[in-house]
Amino acid sequence: MNDTACCTGETCYTCRFWLEKSEWAANDDRVIDPSGIMDGAPVARVDGQHFILKPYDRTGDPQWRGFGGHEFTFRFTDGREVVSNDVWCQGDIPARFRGRLPDNAVIVSQQGGTRQATVE
Repeated sequence: MNDTACCTGETCYTCRFWLEKSEWAANDDRVIDPSGIMDGAPVARVDGQHFILKPYDRTGDPQWRGFGGHEFTFRFTDGREVVSNDVWCQGDIPARFRGRLPDNAVIVSQQGGTRQATVE
């Protein structure tokens, strides 16, 4: 999809998806999930990509974790670091939303394989 306006009034699925992520940014970069499954999980934006960092999982099957359970360390612009082995990527943030969703972290390490935290 090109990055021109995809709808009027930001009402299409794509706009609503990224508007939700904007709400999370305004929620101190924490997921808002009424189901409670991911509520409060930190959100990282790195090189224009959006990630949810679920709590470190020592018991579940790695095949059900994001990135196959590979461990990532994210360093946020406020200096804190979050380590997760259950990282979920929502993809590239469209240019029209990057002003609302600027980068807030970098990936400082990745263990457990050669898979990169990027969407191809």
